[in-house]
Amino acid sequence: MELNMEGMWDTHLHLFDPDLYPYKSTRTYTPSPASLDAWIEQIRADRLVLVQASIEDGPAGLIGHLGRIRNDYPRLLARGIICMDESWEKLTQADCDTLHNLGVRYCRIHGFFGGGRTDTLAIKEQISVFANSYPCRTFGWGLSAQLPLDTWSSLKDFLLNDPEVSHLSVIADHVGCAKPTDIGQSSLHDFVQLLQSGRINVKISALYRRSGESLADMKSIIRLYADSAPFALIWGSDWPHVDSSSRSSKDRVTSIAADPNNEIMLLRSWLSKDQFRSMLVDNPERLFAH
Repeated sequence: MELNMEGMWDTHLHLFDPDLYPYKSTRTYTPSPASLDAWIEQIRADRLVLVQASIEDGPAGLIGHLGRIRNDYPRLLARGIICMDESWEKLTQADCDTLHNLGVRYCRIHGFFGGGRTDTLAIKEQISVFANSYPCRTFGWGLSAQLPLDTWSSLKDFLLNDPEVSHLSVIADHVGCAKPTDIGQSSLHDFVQLLQSGRINVKISALYRRSGESLADMKSIIRLYADSAPFALIWGSDWPHVDSSSRSSKDRVTSIAADPNNEIMLLRSWLSKDQFRSMLVDNPERLFAH
């Protein structure tokens, strides 16, 4: 089976062009350039979600890449996710209007990862700020977050019951940071309950970061999610698979030898036909096509 399906979404990829869009001086790693043309060569999706990485200096790259996709690749439907970093507070309503027109639909917080805030109280405050922001109230933007599994567990009641945030559409990045060793743990049980609520979705992405020696070790996690909440799964390639661990900010890091075609074949063997299509087409269409 080729990595190709009509209406297929890749909901998590990054593009890097440091000559046009320089990285932050405070970045924690330095990725190699990664172009849209290279992504197109490897992944056959015709719908994509471009995610602003934590090391990018503001939304200029996101804006530029989304504009280029619209002009040069009209066959592609592109959406974007912007970081809620230090540049967030500088955005004007006009800036948000521009971002929405270009396809931005979610805002991303990093929490423990990517140099973001770490404690649950601070993350709750950040989520509340976003829930009351202009793009959330005006356009219905959702929230994407890369948080440790224990943090998702501690946020469960807040996300489901707090009146300020209970309307938010939320996406948990990179399998909710769950690992095979989390099977049977209360934090994973809480996360699955979040998925079953219909309010939280999970990106099946970056399996190589959680699996240990073999991607096959993640089968138990993926099967648990699919059987518990098949409507909550979306797929992202995590292209270009940057390994940012154990590096200084100026070290040039290369891509991990991750093969999205191999990953998608494994997922196809783990999921039913309906679950697989829902993950690649129907679920992301619901979240991003508007």
